[in-house]
Amino acid sequence: MRTFTFTINIKPKAKGRPRAGRNGMYTDAKTREHEEFIKQAYIKSAGPKFEGPVELNATFYKDKIVIVIKELVDVESSLRGDVDNYLKSLLDGLNGVAYDDDKQVLNLKGYKR
Repeated sequence: MRTFTFTINIKPKAKGRPRAGRNGMYTDAKTREHEEFIKQAYIKSAGPKFEGPVELNATFYKDKIVIVIKELVDVESSLRGDVDNYLKSLLDGLNGVAYDDDKQVLNLKGYKR
């Protein structure tokens, strides 16, 4: 079972909301730049390309992100969607009733089975 740990020295940034333009929806430039920085940092760290299911743990600090990607063995899911989208829907649904705002959630784990 492979595991890869790496650190990105960048201030974490929340993904910007999709924007509507004349040609449809788009991601703002600052979000695209942040995502590209993360991608290039992974490439420079010589991180492997995992083929099957993985577990990703990310710890966000004020000036860096520490990521651990671990290969999973004998784990499958019948769900098709991205686990982050399931979590986002759940967090937003609980806004105002379980907590004032989902920014109060400091630790979050999501599993698809």
